[in-house]
Amino acid sequence: MAKQAVQLSKKKRTKYRFQKLKMCKKCNRYSVLGDEKCQNCGSDFIGIETLVKSIFKNRVFTEAIWILMFVCVGILAAPTVKMLYYSLIAGVVFVIGYVILTSIFMKSEYFMQLKKLLRIDLRKIAAGIQYDSELAKEDVHAERLAPAYEKLRDIGDFIASDQVKIRRIMVLNEIVLRSDMELELEPLIPSSYDSNFVKYALEVLKINRTLFTKKCIAYFIKYRKAIVSDFGMDSLISVAGSALRMKLYILEFSEFIEEFLEYFPKDRFLRLCSIIYSNPEVEWGSLEEKTKRLVMVKYHYDPDFKQFVS
Repeated sequence: MAKQAVQLSKKKRTKYRFQKLKMCKKCNRYSVLGDEKCQNCGSDFIGIETLVKSIFKNRVFTEAIWILMFVCVGILAAPTVKMLYYSLIAGVVFVIGYVILTSIFMKSEYFMQLKKLLRIDLRKIAAGIQYDSELAKEDVHAERLAPAYEKLRDIGDFIASDQVKIRRIMVLNEIVLRSDMELELEPLIPSSYDSNFVKYALEVLKINRTLFTKKCIAYFIKYRKAIVSDFGMDSLISVAGSALRMKLYILEFSEFIEEFLEYFPKDRFLRLCSIIYSNPEVEWGSLEEKTKRLVMVKYHYDPDFKQFVS
């Protein structure tokens, strides 16, 4: 099947993971998708923060009613006018104290209510996310890859499991990737070797080298034998070349870079030479010696390398 050219929507970011959660007001189904309406019944979703605030306000209101009732009972039961005033003053002081303490501890009380709700509704949340996952699966089967990926991306922001990561990657491997897309790489690294991830990572490397972070390079080094078997030696050469992007990466992965030094394209090798020669105070080890030797052997008469020939 030919790859699909799609337009992916921008990712909605939240400060906390739980802020992705929302609940349908009608069928009480939880979801982490970006939809405004429930796919099950068509009703509006309510955000988890709004839900918790509503529960918290109702609790405060109920407690305030009980306090007022006790104050009223105290006033009505007062045997004398003096005791009535005492009861009234005590009641007012108690209500003011309650309001002040509630205001001071409102934030901590809010988070306690949130934790309680998440703990109580844990199974409902899991069932809701499973339903979201089924919706994504239906989109994949119908070849609606853009909405399928967006659903899996929302689920992946809430659940960082290998299963979700690989499902996202498999959809991405069926899409024509472009530099203007909001692609991710490091968050999709699985805990074990997976050829789908490697295939995707190598495609991303062609489009946006800056996404290849230290963890990505380390992944390729860790599973290099399997990667060479599945994708050939050129894949490792490309990854080693991506490590030349930063001085810190060159220092950390110097042995890995040194292995493929003579296979680098001229522009990548020229960049390595520039970094090494512009940082003479850095201890580059055997990488520096091998780089100088390769300049003398392979690029001795190249004018671009003239400044590096001693």
